[in-house]
Amino acid sequence: MTIQLIGNCLWIAAGLFIAWLAVQMGVGRLDEPGAGMMSAGLGGVIALIGLGGIINLLMKRALPQDPSTQEPWTRDMLLRIAGIVLLLIIYVVLFERIGFLVLTSVLMAILFGGFAGIRWIWAIPLAVTLAAANYALFTLALGTQLPPGILG
Repeated sequence: MTIQLIGNCLWIAAGLFIAWLAVQMGVGRLDEPGAGMMSAGLGGVIALIGLGGIINLLMKRALPQDPSTQEPWTRDMLLRIAGIVLLLIIYVVLFERIGFLVLTSVLMAILFGGFAGIRWIWAIPLAVTLAAANYALFTLALGTQLPPGILG
């Protein structure tokens, strides 16, 4: 239970840190979003997931539990979580400099190939296609300005 509580606190801290970095980029308004709006929202969601995990732990603690049904956190699981959080922090820090399309393609390829176990021959084109589709959706359909970075 202690490791789960620490893990959820780290999710809250990482989410708040990502949101803080995104706010520094500028969130804009709903009718004219800034470069950091989506990242700020995602950071908030990450923090809320951590808070939900803490609430879930507290509710489970109040109920009697069968210890054989609890799956312990493994070192591998903690390293994977730490790796994903680190990737998200790097994503927010480099977002404006590198740009949405390139950085999102790289991040998604790493998540698909390295963490989800999708073969790299499929992970890379899938990541590029999804990033391009999201870029088109946000820039063409929704009129949002995303940082072009090194491509602009």
